[in-house]
Amino acid sequence: MDHSEYLAESMVAGGKMSAYKNHLIKNIEVIGQRKLAVIGGGAELELLNKTIDALRKKNVRVPETAFRICLRESEADPEKDIRFVDELKGKASAFYALILLPYTPVETTIAAMSGVVGTSQEAAQALKALGYTDRDFCEMNDPEGSGLKGTLGASKANGAINSEAKKCAGMESSTAAQLTQYKGKMGGQRCFILGKYSAKLDELNTILNERCIACNDFCDFFAKTPQRPSYFLLTDADSYLGNGKYIEGMECFINGNIKVFEDKFKKKPTYINHLGNGLVEGLPSFRSVLDQWETARLLTVYEMIQTALYMGFSEIYIYGFDGLFTLEYDGSGTGRFPAEGKVPGFPAKARELLEKVKAYAESHNVRIFNMCDTDGLSMFEHAAFADVDFTSSSIFGRI
Repeated sequence: MDHSEYLAESMVAGGKMSAYKNHLIKNIEVIGQRKLAVIGGGAELELLNKTIDALRKKNVRVPETAFRICLRESEADPEKDIRFVDELKGKASAFYALILLPYTPVETTIAAMSGVVGTSQEAAQALKALGYTDRDFCEMNDPEGSGLKGTLGASKANGAINSEAKKCAGMESSTAAQLTQYKGKMGGQRCFILGKYSAKLDELNTILNERCIACNDFCDFFAKTPQRPSYFLLTDADSYLGNGKYIEGMECFINGNIKVFEDKFKKKPTYINHLGNGLVEGLPSFRSVLDQWETARLLTVYEMIQTALYMGFSEIYIYGFDGLFTLEYDGSGTGRFPAEGKVPGFPAKARELLEKVKAYAESHNVRIFNMCDTDGLSMFEHAAFADVDFTSSSIFGRI
């Protein structure tokens, strides 16, 4: 279920407005004469504004909202009254903060799956680091604090996620025999995991002579070169639109929730359950990676690495992922611009996931190399493009 669809659900909207009302009334005396600073936006901000308007019509003196606060420095926009959270440092006496970010496990999962960064708990941690106390902010999506122990909408959303997982598992089972044919078939060989973020066309034209796995918006390169990766992972339905002619000609692995025209594929695609256990026993499940925003962004990379491990490649090179994360994140989920000339690293939990991948690879005599400059991949042995020997490349790109 998409995060925007979840918030549009009538039971969710009604439950949130009731919770927001209870939170505001409960804290009205604590807020006092302070103005409100709201952390969050979108549909939840609209629901908050409706709640405030409704309370004011009943003569409840809700303070004015001064501005919105964001946890990512790149989202700050003074002209739209969106300030970066650091501006609240030392200002608890003037601004009371209302946090609208996901709080419950089901909301956190839905938000992470939709690319929403940050949780209510992380925002609270960020505020405390700036001098705020528990009396200076309120986590508006905390159902316990509002006197609501949950909503039918949240229950329905959890059911929707489980239903999608069941559907994906069914799709994966439908091509299980085909998937098994890939297991261990590439022992003793190497492959390249390709990202588009920092890839260079001249380098790609060399790398694509090797066995490669690419995904999603890597399709942007296909109009610039006749060469194609050996395998393609489709996890984003939008990438199929307009790129079907390219994708259908390749050997594909596809997330089970994506609909494609199977009859147009050169070879029937193999389905993967992105809400399931994954392909490699002993590594964290795909579902656990999707549950948190820090690792959800890494899912496609993780799926490609797992695919390479499942196929038995002895050497795996990771290329083109500088820029996967555009900010440096601290322990409270706050994202700041990196120092000039520095490539942003990965959040701590993303690095923890990759450390587990490294440990698994080493225990199975697989070497993983990092061809990127970001220290987010520094747990792997670094290999610059110029240092990789391509003289024996034997796989040629396909038109």
